[in-house]
Amino acid sequence: MPTALDKRVLDNNRKFASGPKNGSLNIKPASKLVIVTCMDCRIDPIAMCGFNTGEATIIRNAGAHAGEAVRSALLATHVLGAEDIYIVKHTDCGLLGVTTEFAHDVIKRNLDPAVSEAVDNFAIFPIGDLEKSAAEDVEYFRQHLLLSPKVRVTGWIYDTDSGKLSQVVE
Repeated sequence: MPTALDKRVLDNNRKFASGPKNGSLNIKPASKLVIVTCMDCRIDPIAMCGFNTGEATIIRNAGAHAGEAVRSALLATHVLGAEDIYIVKHTDCGLLGVTTEFAHDVIKRNLDPAVSEAVDNFAIFPIGDLEKSAAEDVEYFRQHLLLSPKVRVTGWIYDTDSGKLSQVVE
């Protein structure tokens, strides 16, 4: 049985589907850019850069973690021709200052104690410092065996209050 949310999404999709389609756009990002950013719902990576649909490949995960994004980013560079990877962290991130222990405790409270060991092995990748985290993720990519030497990787911080984007790792 569809929920109110399901109905809203389907209604919105009908309106969306009746408008212009993006199928005619090239599958390769026009700007040759991959943006790795957080899954935070306040971030619109395309709008943040002043782009339109089709201009950048977007990879999102909790905390914009390079280790989770690497597979998709490497495919985007080798297969889709992207030449730049932006690692974009943001202010007021939900993982900023959260410890692994705290996150594990929250998850355990929501689940059956029988899965406690699985929770203990669940990677959180907390962020203590935004600039340091961006630098570590940039370095992770730069040192990756499968990264083409032609690909440039840089680190950025997006301010969720002001909307400003600042480069912190060249």
